[in-house]
Amino acid sequence: MSAGGFTFRSRTPIAWSYHRATARWQFNMGSATSPPVVVGREHGALPWTPLPPPAPFLGGLQEAIQERLSCRAFTPEPLSLAELAALLRFGYGVEQRSGPSMQDRPAPSGGGLYPLELTVLVRAVEGLEPGVHHYVPAANGLERMREGKLPPELLTYLFMGQPWVAEAAVTLVISFAGERSLTKYVDRGYRYALLEAGHVMQNVNLVAVALGLGSVNLGGFFDDELAGLLRIDPEKEVCLYGCALGRPAPESGRMALRDLGRAR
Repeated sequence: MSAGGFTFRSRTPIAWSYHRATARWQFNMGSATSPPVVVGREHGALPWTPLPPPAPFLGGLQEAIQERLSCRAFTPEPLSLAELAALLRFGYGVEQRSGPSMQDRPAPSGGGLYPLELTVLVRAVEGLEPGVHHYVPAANGLERMREGKLPPELLTYLFMGQPWVAEAAVTLVISFAGERSLTKYVDRGYRYALLEAGHVMQNVNLVAVALGLGSVNLGGFFDDELAGLLRIDPEKEVCLYGCALGRPAPESGRMALRDLGRAR
């Protein structure tokens, strides 16, 4: 017990209550029965864009880790569709290395349930209409949820005044479809989803560096309003994490992509 000063429990009682409520002891383990397979959020009848082979990396893993920095200034230049394909494929795509019945993915997932969804707010990508696009990993493509350019003022507002979001070529949003894992892990499954979102976003960050792109992760946003833009029901699927991505502007400073052979 703490004799005084800061404690998790006294300073942030809601966070503490959640943490303790999802702690596990021998008597509250539950059965953890595997749930039936729940399909992803894909609609199936929306405008569809198949993704091309991913763009090649321009540096190795060690270089990408050393170079990862947050970028808060982007140029107006678009991404290529192949670059977006690389970010999505190596962030949360599906590889079939273990047979047709297995989901082999770049990020680990509690129970192999993969309850996350990726949505892309597109400002400028060559060969892709501006708007809101949902990534379908199993089919390696994008379905368009909303068409039309998103107003910069709206994006800045949704992400709590962060101006670089409106400048980015794309903003990636990771959301959690609870039915796919809470059925098995109950409230503890939310912890697993937060961990999984972190795995996915680090993959995206490192891929961005390896492509010569800038990225900045976004934890601040208006949850329900962002969910409305994504056309998701916030009582069934919740936004967890965002990332603005684009070509770093010279004045960004923090994204000096030094000599990884990035001549274009």
